[in-house]
Amino acid sequence: MSFEKNDTIAAISTSIGPGGIGIVRISGPEALAVADAVFIPSGKDKPSECPSHTVHYGHVRQPETSETLDEALISVMRSPRTYTLEDIVEISCHGGQMSLKKVLNACIIAGSRIAEPGEFTKRAFVNGRIDLAQAEAVMDIISSETEKAQRLALCQLEGGFSARVEEFREKLIGILALIELALDFSGEDVEMPSGSGVLSEIRKIARDIEAFSGTARGGMMVRYGSDIVICGKPNVGKSSLMNALLKHERVIVTPIAGTTRDVVEESIILDGVKVRLSDTAGIVDTEDRVEKEGIRRSREKLSSADLVIFMVDSSSGVTEQDIGIYNAVKLKKNVIAVNKTDLDEKVSAGQAAKIFANQDVVMISALKKRGLEELERAITKKLFSESPLPSGESPVIMNARHADCMEKAVSAARKAMETAESGGNFELIATDIRESAHYLGLITGKTIEDDVLGRIFSGFCIGK
Repeated sequence: MSFEKNDTIAAISTSIGPGGIGIVRISGPEALAVADAVFIPSGKDKPSECPSHTVHYGHVRQPETSETLDEALISVMRSPRTYTLEDIVEISCHGGQMSLKKVLNACIIAGSRIAEPGEFTKRAFVNGRIDLAQAEAVMDIISSETEKAQRLALCQLEGGFSARVEEFREKLIGILALIELALDFSGEDVEMPSGSGVLSEIRKIARDIEAFSGTARGGMMVRYGSDIVICGKPNVGKSSLMNALLKHERVIVTPIAGTTRDVVEESIILDGVKVRLSDTAGIVDTEDRVEKEGIRRSREKLSSADLVIFMVDSSSGVTEQDIGIYNAVKLKKNVIAVNKTDLDEKVSAGQAAKIFANQDVVMISALKKRGLEELERAITKKLFSESPLPSGESPVIMNARHADCMEKAVSAARKAMETAESGGNFELIATDIRESAHYLGLITGKTIEDDVLGRIFSGFCIGK
């Protein structure tokens, strides 16, 4: 990803499509000069003569022909009090693809270039206004699909997460300084830090980093959501349950067994987390090629599920086929839903729990919408049992890259602790401490790898 600090960049910063307004953003040393070339103010002052953080009415023109392109407002924001710490001008014109493209093209003719994906935010990072974790939080806010995900991303943008990571990193650097003091002046008449004192510090920081790393599962569940698969033999009511949980008719339901022949996916929100529900083909031995493909896809989906809702038909009782399917998924987190309780029941909750050696049994009628709230409570309890969901009040790890870096930092800190406990030399301990601090620095951008930057910002939208 190229980046020239002296370039002036421009891009459409709102979604392209019919709308009340659309915004073209310009940032860089020539932003005001570009604005002068394309904007005709209704008053006497050109954009370059306007005070910072003021809005002005006028028209946008094509700089080569002076053709009027649109009626607009411009916002003038002078460095350093801007998103990028550079001069920024935002042109608010009418929304719509044609108008926005004409205004952007006028800015390019006047001397700016089209911004690359995420380049405005990358400039904010390079210029020191935000760190790398905060830059990633911008994209997380944009892509948030639940209130909890948006709240966690906002906490990260405000710097709480970065402050915690930097606290760990600074402590590691402090330990490293003590070790290097001992190494550099081992032959001098200088009071050395005790090995037990260094070990105590390493133990404490290793445990603190590991504890914080443990927030990743809950945080990433909020950020990325969870996958739940509904499975069972044909005609137990999987599609009816899918429709009932969605609260609309998404899947075709008929009395004919095997109606669903493919995986059907849809999303709902449970306890503030986006959950991707998958209704699968009934698992059965068959020679039908279409059915076999549907069952293959069902098994593939089951292998990656975070939780399985295993369904049983209470009106027909538990069969050998039910037990066989359950045995294939029992190692997954699962909740058993005994369906069709509106008909004559041939199996109770207690009997089902005994048969499947599972206490998470819920009696439901998908058709009559009974037991659904209890089922949702059982799902959230099982899904979030190992990692309580974060409240958004304290920083947590919610990004896969951060989780990977934190895991490596934990591993290196543990190695340092184990080496110190076994009486290993300070050189080996220093190497591991330095490695742990390096991975923490990768999270906030204190240590930078160009390929990492390229991957992060390439995922942004053009105007951000």
